Amino acid sequence: MKTLVAAVCLAFLFPPPARALLSRPDAQPTAAQPAPVVPALQQVAVIGASISAGIGLDRSSNPFAGEKSKLQLAQIVDASILGAHDAPWNGADFNFFSSPEAIAKRSAADAKAEKPSALVALDYCFWLAYGPGSDEKREARLEVGLKSLEAFTCPVLVGDLPDFRGAGTNPLFLPKESIPPAETLARLNKRLYAWADARKNVIVVPQAEFLRKLIADEPITVGATTYEPGSKPRLLQADNLHTTLEGTCALWIAAVEAWRAHSPELPAAAFLIDAPALAVKAEELAQAAPTKKGKGKAPKSGKDPGKKQKIGAGS
Repeated sequence: MKTLVAAVCLAFLFPPPARALLSRPDAQPTAAQPAPVVPALQQVAVIGASISAGIGLDRSSNPFAGEKSKLQLAQIVDASILGAHDAPWNGADFNFFSSPEAIAKRSAADAKAEKPSALVALDYCFWLAYGPGSDEKREARLEVGLKSLEAFTCPVLVGDLPDFRGAGTNPLFLPKESIPPAETLARLNKRLYAWADARKNVIVVPQAEFLRKLIADEPITVGATTYEPGSKPRLLQADNLHTTLEGTCALWIAAVEAWRAHSPELPAAAFLIDAPALAVKAEELAQAAPTKKGKGKAPKSGKDPGKKQKIGAGS
């Protein structure tokens, strides 16, 4: 039985690669001008849960055996920055679901100790709002996470809360009881936006709308690429929860666009904003330096991922 469960989990984590569907012909970046060196991109830190930790992106690793993906959001961020910069510090944690408050506080504190030029926290709030417990507990968890981010004065990119009700997500990763009611989710998102509005350095990345369109298989345009209906398998894994490599690249480009809308002085030329090309570049970098994660040590997981535990490792 244990072998069967593991096989099912790995099948959802490592779906077969999808065929490319549509990429605009002007998507390739050019090297006509040297890429600008941007202070805010010099030492980026990444914290978050399983999307940031690259679940399903590295077929050679098994997260249920405690093996970390060699291809994570930190590598994608690294590959997207075209000017000279330090490798991003990576504090993403697959086991965020196991102890959300503790891991939120610890990962934020570890990232702060690195004195980052910017903090990327796209799925940092997910398990603070999702997961078991009453609405009051969800609200309390979110407050703990937001409080932990208040120590940062650098740009902070935090994702809003997606709605996975009716999305057909794999219950092994996102049990039904872990999904907040619609009114609770709306209230938590309202609190997140109000908190961000009071802080000039915080940029809310509208990943909820990005994932809504993706799940509904609606057209999505990010950077230099337009995805037409039918592109869902290209961007979303079979569990209907985790993005593929190209999907994570597209999500990061959407984050860059939100950042530039908030800070117009951030030059577009500083980034590779072609999702298919970024996916290729990130994979090449990960293969060239399989053990290089950045400057700092990634925080330890809240629980030993090699031990048997209830699955709930969503976004």
